Amino acid sequence: MREITVTREAVCGADDQTGRLTLTVPLPGTAPLSALVDTVLAQRFLQFSSSRSIITGRASGVPVVRVHDAGLRPRAEFLLPPHTPVQRCVPEGLLHFGWD
Repeated sequence: MREITVTREAVCGADDQTGRLTLTVPLPGTAPLSALVDTVLAQRFLQFSSSRSIITGRASGVPVVRVHDAGLRPRAEFLLPPHTPVQRCVPEGLLHFGWD
């Protein structure tokens, strides 16, 4: 079992003060990237606004997923194959979501 730390930039000043900006996700190292992203989305961790509707997840500075606000169910656009093992695509154990 491996713990992946997921962080995100705040969508606005109020979110910066009240929203959680860090999430810990326990996963087997062999779990696919899609399992990590599905867990993040299920936690409703990512926040969006009318002017910020696409957020990019990076691991070691490399974009691995883009998440689009699609109302109640955000949509993941994988930039690496979704079956890529987490231990390979998130080698340092940190996935950071930020605005482009």
